[in-house]
Amino acid sequence: MRFMDRHPSPSDLKPGVLVVVRGGGQKKWACFQCPGGCGNRFQLSLNQTRRPNWVIEHDWLGRPSVSPSIHQRDACHAHFWIRGGRITWCPDSGHQASGGT
Repeated sequence: MRFMDRHPSPSDLKPGVLVVVRGGGQKKWACFQCPGGCGNRFQLSLNQTRRPNWVIEHDWLGRPSVSPSIHQRDACHAHFWIRGGRITWCPDSGHQASGGT
């Protein structure tokens, strides 16, 4: 997990890396490549006043956990959780691969 003060460029988003965009001392966005391999980019809002929104936490090793699950409704139809820096695929996911974020 990396922190940035601006939205990451495509070259900033490497497979398995989650970037948290901060501003004004607040976490605003979680950005990462789809772990399903389709190449799509996720930008999850961490703003609790907007819908939908997600919560991101990290353990003492910096491994992220994201809640709720993330569901890619286009492209590869990936549906997964990020827990402790690992991808956990949901049974209804269109893609079953291993990997970490």
